[in-house]
Parts: sequence; C-alpha cells; structure tokens
Amino acid sequence: MSEKKICLASDNWSGAHPLVIKAITEANESYAPPYGSDPWTEEAVSLIQKAFKRECRVFIVTTGTGANIFGLRICSKPYESVICTDIAHIEYQESGAFEALVGCKLLTVPNKEGKVTPDELVKKLKKERAFGKHSTSPGVLSITQPTEIGTVYTLDELKALAKLCKEENLRIHMDGCRLYNAAVSLDTSLEEIVKAASVDILSLGGTKNGLAGAEALIIFDPDLEKGADHLQKQMLQLVSKMRYLSAQYIPFFKNDLWQTLARKANQKAQEIASIIKSIPELSLSYPVETNQIFFIAPKAWIPLIQEKIICYPWDAEKNEIRFIASWNTTDEDVEKVFSIFSEISKNQITI
Repeated sequence: MSEKKICLASDNWSGAHPLVIKAITEANESYAPPYGSDPWTEEAVSLIQKAFKRECRVFIVTTGTGANIFGLRICSKPYESVICTDIAHIEYQESGAFEALVGCKLLTVPNKEGKVTPDELVKKLKKERAFGKHSTSPGVLSITQPTEIGTVYTLDELKALAKLCKEENLRIHMDGCRLYNAAVSLDTSLEEIVKAASVDILSLGGTKNGLAGAEALIIFDPDLEKGADHLQKQMLQLVSKMRYLSAQYIPFFKNDLWQTLARKANQKAQEIASIIKSIPELSLSYPVETNQIFFIAPKAWIPLIQEKIICYPWDAEKNEIRFIASWNTTDEDVEKVFSIFSEISKNQITI
C-alpha cells in the first residue's frame, strides 16, 4: 500500500470536528419545524449575536458563495457597483456568481499584499464617477478578512477604510470565510474586527474551520434588513431542514471552539512556514499571518512535492504553490513536510 499523502490543499478538505458531527446527530432526533423555525436555529442565532455583542439579523446559509451573493444582493441597487481587489473571491473564484445573480458590476482595484488600500480606492472612485450617470454608482466596498493570500488587515487599516467609506457613502461588506483565523492572528475578538471596519453586512464562514457545511450571513445595518427574508428564498439559501446547519454552530460558539480550531490551523501554518524559510531553494511569497502559505519552489520540485503532499500549484509562471493548514493538521504532518523538503533539497534538484 502506498504511503498516505499529507493534505495541505485547503481547509475545505478537512473533516468536521467530532463535536460538530455529534451536534448534527443530536439534531436528527424526532421532528422539528422547517425553514429555520426550529430551536437549534434559535440557539445558533443567539450564540452568534452574543459573539458579536450586538443585535443583528443572522441567516444560516449553505455556502460561502451563497453568503456573498445573498449579502451583496441585499446591499446593492441595480445601477450600483461593488469595489473589491483583483484577487477577491467574488472576482475570480466564484464563477461569475455575483454578476450572474446580483446583476451589478464589479470594479477591481490592485491589491497590496491582498488588501484594498485607501489610495487605490480613491483612485477607482474618481475614475468611475468621472462620467456621472454614464458610469455605475459605486455603492459597496467588499473586503476579505483575512485576504485571499492569508494576510490580515490590522484594526487600524480597517478603521482607515471605514472612515473613507463613510466619507464616500459606501457600504461595507466583509467576506469572512476565514474570519476566525484573522481574529486569532490579531489576538482580538470577532466583534472588534467588525466594529473596527464598521461592517454593514458580513459573510461569516464555518466550513473552513471545522463545520460540516454551514455558513452564515449577518446584517448589522438595520436599514438593510427590509426584504432580506424574501431574498434568502430568492437566492436559494433558505434550507428546509435548517436544523442540521444551525446545530453545527452551537458547539462551535460554545466555549469558543472556533478559536481553538483556528489557533491550531494558524500555528501549524507557522511551523510549516518556518520549514520553508529554512530551505535555501524555497521562498515565501507573502507574510504568513493565518493558515495560508504561498511559496516559490524550483520548477522541478513541484511534481516531487505533489507526489507526497496534496496541494495546489497557484501561479505557474512564478512556480508558486499554496499550502493551507487546517484545524486537524498534525505534528506528524509538519514533521513529514520537513522530511520531504529536506530529501528533495539533499538531492539538489534545482532545475
């Protein structure tokens, strides 16, 4: 039998935490009202509201893409546009779902280590507004925390963007599919991140951090709540047996399980990044601040790495590879990464 490969392809590949599976099983007893009118959804919503320390509307949904397009549909008018980076999920990893289902235009700005900067945002606003009614009206800034390359907006960076958005009358959507990893990285709470950014609407993850398949959309601006119940149905995000999704969030937010899992993933990423930095032939593409690692390898190394490690070649032109550590990445996995890289380096394969 061949040796089992290490999986660093994505935190989407990892299994669900045992407590999450247990919660789903317990929710399977007897009968319960459908469409979110069940006690599990009520408790999950209460726990999420408690985590953010404020009143907010919480919708449990099926996917991260679903959360994004549902949320952006709520806060976007047909003549408006949404600004995001050129590597945002909604721009290049969601199969055009935003344009197809929301029907607005995306305006991209160049990212700086994955982030939107105030200067680039101002430039884009001036350009789009230059022709008045002949262009779209920018209405929303969508940012991802942490970014698609694993870097993290600091609280000060979020405050600066929030201040600018208020001045420019832009609403703020946050793609928080890995928000837990950002919170651990910043050593802060989910509430503080949302508060710093003055987030109006949040796509809150779950599947990437130990859930079996559940995401959430949270509305913080009460003015955006009107019609949201109907839009959840229209956007195909109203699940009949909602209890199976909602039940997952109960152990997740009780005793801060989300924090424990995200910390584990971040820590393993740091350990793997240290190994990469110790190998002369390898170099990190970006600072490793959460559980994502991007690095450059000699071209001949890539198939050898893939023989032992399930991972994605990210940018073929740069010979860039992406690793993502998960809540269940083990010490043994990290040790094997070291052994694999050491063996390749020892053989001096550098073509």
